[in-house]
Amino acid sequence: MKFKSANYLKWDTHHHINPKIYEDELRQMGIDKVNGLDHPKWSEKMMMKWMDEIGIERVFMSISTPGVHFGDDDHSRRFCRRLNEYMASVSKRHPDRVGAFAVVPLPDVEGAIEELKYALDVLKLDGIGLLSNLNLNYLGHEGFRRFYEEADKRNTVIYIHPTAPEIASKYYLLNYVYFFKLDTTRTIIDFMRSGYHRDFPNIKFLLSHGGGVLPAIYPTLIEAFKAENPNIEAEFEQWKSQLFVDNALISYSDEMLPTTFNFFGDNHVVYGSDLCWAQRSYKYYMKQFSMFNLNHGQFKKVFKDNVKSVFKSKESIEYSPVHNIKPESYGEEKKNRIKYHYHCMPKSVIEHLKSVNTSFCSDKIEPWNAKKVLNWMDKSHYEKVMLSLEIPDLWQLKDDAITSVLRTYNESVAEIRNKNPQKLGAFGAVDFENVEHALKEIDYCLNILKLDGICIYVKMVGKLYGEMFDDRLLKKLMLSGVPVLVHPKASSGMPIFNVNYLDSAVFAFAMLYMDQYEYLKHTDFILTHTAGLVRFLARPVGVMHYVDPHKHKARKGQALVDIYITQKETGAHYLKNVKIDD
Repeated sequence: MKFKSANYLKWDTHHHINPKIYEDELRQMGIDKVNGLDHPKWSEKMMMKWMDEIGIERVFMSISTPGVHFGDDDHSRRFCRRLNEYMASVSKRHPDRVGAFAVVPLPDVEGAIEELKYALDVLKLDGIGLLSNLNLNYLGHEGFRRFYEEADKRNTVIYIHPTAPEIASKYYLLNYVYFFKLDTTRTIIDFMRSGYHRDFPNIKFLLSHGGGVLPAIYPTLIEAFKAENPNIEAEFEQWKSQLFVDNALISYSDEMLPTTFNFFGDNHVVYGSDLCWAQRSYKYYMKQFSMFNLNHGQFKKVFKDNVKSVFKSKESIEYSPVHNIKPESYGEEKKNRIKYHYHCMPKSVIEHLKSVNTSFCSDKIEPWNAKKVLNWMDKSHYEKVMLSLEIPDLWQLKDDAITSVLRTYNESVAEIRNKNPQKLGAFGAVDFENVEHALKEIDYCLNILKLDGICIYVKMVGKLYGEMFDDRLLKKLMLSGVPVLVHPKASSGMPIFNVNYLDSAVFAFAMLYMDQYEYLKHTDFILTHTAGLVRFLARPVGVMHYVDPHKHKARKGQALVDIYITQKETGAHYLKNVKIDD
């Protein structure tokens, strides 16, 4: 029987309000837009209307970004009190239908503790709402300990909503579909890095938007985390019972929902409409969610039962992964036995680096060993490997030193490849930011050295859109007809905390937004160090293809044709099928 969402009563944990007292305060602070978007319309009457339209039995109101603290502790304390008393008054008028997450003036810890006690003990609100960073302080901040002690005593439910990290302030749409999601994941991992997950086991967390990108990036994050805490994987599996995620902005059955359900389990996913911000799309996401392959009992859990358990149970709620939920097929994966991302460090390059950088340490670098690589290929059943360079320290040098090292590498890897071209291929290394060098080096690599492809080393985050791409370079890569490996310059450290670690993903996302789709379509790009994000975020990020970055208006005609006629969303289709070799 076809699923009908109207048949299920829903408890909505992701339900923002924008009362006049909040909007007036923001405007007085000079915030006439929120990250480039107009303030959403909201009223108590509108909220009740939305609830009735889609069968929401109960909402839990919250305040979204940019939050409540703007530098003055005393003012923020008074402002939080006004908002919490306002939300309490709305709840009293609709006691069976409206709850609320209180605001607190963090990073003012004393004020936050006082307001937590008042909101939960006196006003009897349902929990606390926090942004992913509080004036750029993440939830693992050492100064927040006493606040968590009070929250832990009360078995508090803390609702986490993302806000923009400092680095993302200039990225418009990429901020919402990428940096917001990363920030939710960053803050919950920051909480763990502090050891707070062990110290405060009675706090339950409700994470917006499926926990950001945690389900996709977890394996990469946890491996990096083990260097700090060898027991972190076991600790996370235990603490996971305290984490719950909503389905707002992830209601896509082709990747995001299956991955989220399989990671958190169907006892830990709850419903979120993302109103009042999602006024134009909440019905669309409901329809998307209705197409997901869940049974009656699972839909019932997500819409209501799981949320009731979060608030009513003092104990941890067992989670059990749902391993049988499969994403919609993207088409057959090509069984290509070529390893595109394999690093090679010729001895000549090591010596060259020592000559231009006396502080360069090669102790942990393994020089190229052909016999070892061929043995590995045989065991791993690869027919061929494509060699590339990885030296994060290289990019700290001056341009002339960088280009000289790259030239040495390109000539050396050509010699290595030529000794066994059946088994080995090689990417020529070029600095994507140094356009004049790249244009010349591409010609040298392909026309003189006859290499098999080009590896571009990119640094994307921190640049304005207009600084990211040079049409001459993109055109040369496209016309070359060879595969192009996209490699971040900052490829070490922990993803998300090292914002440039995932630059190859940002490369593709920004290309979509800057209307460089023809270059994407006609160039054989291969993305590295994506940590599983590209296909996980394909649907939400793909929408950027339809937005004019100069006018901030949608290319509605093409979007309508792609969605309703061809039923192939251009940006998402590319991201689902682009080559990835992490």
